[in-house]
Amino acid sequence: MRLMQRFNLKVSHRLAVVTLVLLASCQFARAANPQVAIVIDDIGYRLSDQAAVDLTGQFTYAVVPFAPLTQRLAHAVYTSEREVIAHLPMEALSNNHLLGKGALISSMDEAEIRAQINLSIDNIPHVRGINNHMGSKFTTQPKPLNWLMDELSQRNLYFLDSKTTPLSMAERSASMHGIRTAHRHIFLDNKLDEAYLSGQFKQLIALAKANNHAIAIAHPHPQTVAFLHTIAPLLKQHNIDLVPLSMLLPTTTAQAKKRHENTQLVSVNSGQGVAPN
Repeated sequence: MRLMQRFNLKVSHRLAVVTLVLLASCQFARAANPQVAIVIDDIGYRLSDQAAVDLTGQFTYAVVPFAPLTQRLAHAVYTSEREVIAHLPMEALSNNHLLGKGALISSMDEAEIRAQINLSIDNIPHVRGINNHMGSKFTTQPKPLNWLMDELSQRNLYFLDSKTTPLSMAERSASMHGIRTAHRHIFLDNKLDEAYLSGQFKQLIALAKANNHAIAIAHPHPQTVAFLHTIAPLLKQHNIDLVPLSMLLPTTTAQAKKRHENTQLVSVNSGQGVAPN
């Protein structure tokens, strides 16, 4: 009996220690600062894009393929120890004349799409992932998305859904292929006046505080670059860290996987098609 009591005491003590460690770990995790990632799209077209690359801080840079300064600016980002992603043009519902070279069009066959993906990514050095340039049509097409995600999986690249349409299925497709993934929460500079930029940035801060992370997309407009020069004190004031996009992916990928599993369950139970995320 005494032996059994001693055994129970030892087990209880060990359980108490484990519980304290877990509680301490949870408290530490909660105490960590919220994080934001800011992706600057459309890098590579203009000499003035260098001003965006010259910003101080862990911005992530989405570089377009086949542009005049693609290799030069991608290398500049890499040597400054920031993150390069490929900004792949994808078919939109309108204004497709703005896509540029290397666009993925949903009417292409599988071989054409796979070949174009690889040509575009190979044109940009130091790529860690991709996001879509335009794409309000392409990102709603399951079959072409399947080919895209399969290629990204083979290259171990992540996917950021720029969410140019609320009907996008791209993040869900990435999750189905086991790809690290996330989606954009805020466009910072749909308008180029200081009041709008400030208002969008306040929304970004609010989202980061509420969810412990948030993702914004901006562009290398002179007005945007000037504004981004001012954000470091604001982030420090709110105890928010600016981080490379890849640092958020463990969290965002798990969330995307959970959302996908939930939509699958709803679909099975209702007998209806899964609504896109």
